[in-house]
Amino acid sequence: MDNFIKNALGVKDPHLKLNENLPHDPIEEKDNCVVVHMLQTYPINCPSCGQLMKKNGFKEVNYLAPSLHYKPTIWSIQKQKYICKSSDACPQTITKLASVDDVNYRNHISTAVKQKIMMDLTLNKSQKDLAKELGVSDGTVRRVIDHLDETFKPNYHWLPRHIAFDDFKSGRFAPSGMSMILMNIENKRTLDIINSRSNTYLRNYFLRYDLSARLAVRTVTVDLYTPYRSLIKKLFPNALIIADHFHIVAQAHRALNKIRIQVMNRTGNGTPEWRALKHFWKLILTPANKLKYDNFCSRRNFGYAQLSDVEVIHRLLDLDAELKDAYNYYQRLILIVHNHDQADLDNLLAIKWTTLPFTLQKVQRTLRNHKQEIINSFKYANYTNGPIEGTNNKIKVIKRTAYGFRNFFNFRIRILLSLPNTYIAINWKRKQATHTVQVRAA
Repeated sequence: MDNFIKNALGVKDPHLKLNENLPHDPIEEKDNCVVVHMLQTYPINCPSCGQLMKKNGFKEVNYLAPSLHYKPTIWSIQKQKYICKSSDACPQTITKLASVDDVNYRNHISTAVKQKIMMDLTLNKSQKDLAKELGVSDGTVRRVIDHLDETFKPNYHWLPRHIAFDDFKSGRFAPSGMSMILMNIENKRTLDIINSRSNTYLRNYFLRYDLSARLAVRTVTVDLYTPYRSLIKKLFPNALIIADHFHIVAQAHRALNKIRIQVMNRTGNGTPEWRALKHFWKLILTPANKLKYDNFCSRRNFGYAQLSDVEVIHRLLDLDAELKDAYNYYQRLILIVHNHDQADLDNLLAIKWTTLPFTLQKVQRTLRNHKQEIINSFKYANYTNGPIEGTNNKIKVIKRTAYGFRNFFNFRIRILLSLPNTYIAINWKRKQATHTVQVRAA
């Protein structure tokens, strides 16, 4: 068997060759699948006496192999049987069967098929569709995932200097329905998926890491969820807490949108004001520096007047003083975060919270409580939870494609496999490439 045929069939065993002794072609189509007839024979020494064992016929064994011509492929291998009869040098009769490097002992699925399963698990496919496509059972796919446990085990002796974590909806796997993503924010590589976001669970999880690893952490980027603060200070004594820019602005964003809906309800359903506030909701939430000053067009909600985006905003804000205050607060906060302006942040947070609309009062108190973390975010402007938010979207796609998961273990492995920038996954791919080179060299 030449190298071209070996590569086409996915054969790596140097002793395996096509069985040319058959009356028909060694590669044939049979029962809607491709059957490849091969022969495995090579000299072997007795493990007891060390003498060359005698050949003792063949045993036919069938293995599932990588598909050929888009059809299920079976390797029908005539494996050589060996015998060493009892003698003075060998106290008892020894029998052996030729082994195949491409298939693990007592398995009937080739290693190449299992490697194909691993690679396809990185794609946006359900496990059931993947099993059907490769001609294996769902159980085979699950067993391949189970064997990845050691590969995706975190390194509890090391942590990067700058980390970030954020929660995402995981469903019934966690008591609160929320799990955590842990990421190296410097190179945007996911480190691990943590089952629960509760303080007790997070504390027990991070205590698995060596103290030296936790002391090496310099910054932790999180949202404005207060319970994390005391936990981070205990687990990472040398770390600064950085408030994520997105979550800072999101506080005022949600408050402004809530006030807009309240004003709509006060004006009455179906009124021109109600329709204008409903139609231009995106315009109200748009940062001021992105509004257009020269796009004059007919606005149906304002008597078909020729108005630009900025003029529409002015008319909407004139409808309610509370909406105007909330809008100005929101735009000012966006500008502060964008310019990293600590002085203006001090002025904004110095506003007496009772003078603000009721919905914004909670926002003002929250930002005051996390003022130092917001200032830290100005110093480390490149460290945000943006990559984690992108990972959240990827996880949503994985859950939707799989129609849910039965256990957190499979869910975690599937996420880590699906992320091309996962730190552990990169190590796994490097190990697989090294193993392939070593096998070919042998």
